[in-house]
Amino acid sequence: MSISELEDGFQRQLADFLWDAWAQMGIAATTPHRDPWAVDPEALLLLTFEVGRGEPRLFDEVLDWMLVNERLVSVQRLRNLVVDEDDRALVDAVLGWLGQNRRRPRLGARSEPSDREADPQPFFRDSRLKVADPDRAFLAQGFLKPSGGPSGKSGPPNLDLPINFGFRLRLLLGVGVRSEVARVLLTSDSMSAQALADAAAYTKRNVQEAAESLAAGGFAGSWGNGRYIRFNMPRPRWAGFLQIDPLPKSIDWPRVSSAARRILRWLADRDNQELSEYMLLSSARTMLEAVADDLVLAGAYFKAEEETRDLPTFEKFVGGLCRNLLSVDR
Repeated sequence: MSISELEDGFQRQLADFLWDAWAQMGIAATTPHRDPWAVDPEALLLLTFEVGRGEPRLFDEVLDWMLVNERLVSVQRLRNLVVDEDDRALVDAVLGWLGQNRRRPRLGARSEPSDREADPQPFFRDSRLKVADPDRAFLAQGFLKPSGGPSGKSGPPNLDLPINFGFRLRLLLGVGVRSEVARVLLTSDSMSAQALADAAAYTKRNVQEAAESLAAGGFAGSWGNGRYIRFNMPRPRWAGFLQIDPLPKSIDWPRVSSAARRILRWLADRDNQELSEYMLLSSARTMLEAVADDLVLAGAYFKAEEETRDLPTFEKFVGGLCRNLLSVDR
């Protein structure tokens, strides 16, 4: 199997997963699936931006969804979850597009037009179409994407579905740190303040203050002190209040999304196709070592050296990641 074939397979698994997820969240698509977990909207958006570069219709429909549901999206969390310059360019391009279509103080690119603008690249991978009228927001970040408005087909998320649990909490508690603390604790076991901050994608200080406030009101539990303080939620009480039984499950969305994005970028790098097998496996090992912490903490236990001892082993590892992390084989 070539690297381009491996990329196609990984891209297709992720795209199929995302179509199913977004169909449950309100885009113009259908799915027979009803996933049992609650999504992290911003982590899913970042993954969708990257996968969408190889799936144009999904990308455009999610842009439309963001415009319809922008009050449910946290721009701050979207920026907090950025891990590199590639993420930052995508986020600024999308927020710039939203700002062009809906005037809001919080919408729009934060950074100035980048050096990439002088040598823009096609936004959609492998696209050979000439872009006569590039979108200004994407061009400012070095991307050639055809300009176009929203499709107008998206609707609000169905709050009765488990996947949209986080949106229900945002409508109850506001789009901010408190609703993220509640979502993470209600779908996970007890957590330290630092682990909770990592999952909620806010600073440890803000997360701890929010969790302590919920605990003081009797809506959360806490024990220990200082660096050793831990928090949890009285799930039966919340389940009764929200009239949801059972409460949704959890996936470590920030880590899964970050690792999947970086792996897909590596697979899509055309320079890798020119490498010898030895150099390719060496590059793959370096890439896996870079994402190892995210993958291991998300539940994928492996050793980069073992998974890159030969191409068939590496191909098998990449091919099984979506099954292991996202349960795509429903």
